[in-house]
Amino acid sequence: MALTADSTVSEVLKSRPDAKDIIAKHAGMPVDEGQLSMAMGMTLQQVAGYVGWGSDKIDALLKDLNEGQ
Repeated sequence: MALTADSTVSEVLKSRPDAKDIIAKHAGMPVDEGQLSMAMGMTLQQVAGYVGWGSDKIDALLKDLNEGQ
């Protein structure tokens, strides 16, 4: 199943073992467990609102996350 902007952070992390690294790449910085645990129930769209990502950034993240699935 392809991930979407409505997928939760928890779903993203369960979808592939390197998801945290892909998120960090797009965030431009390391992502720690504390940040992830606070966002587990949030959708990518909700997280994007908090960190100031536009739809282009979300689309790029989803493209990388969905490749090879």
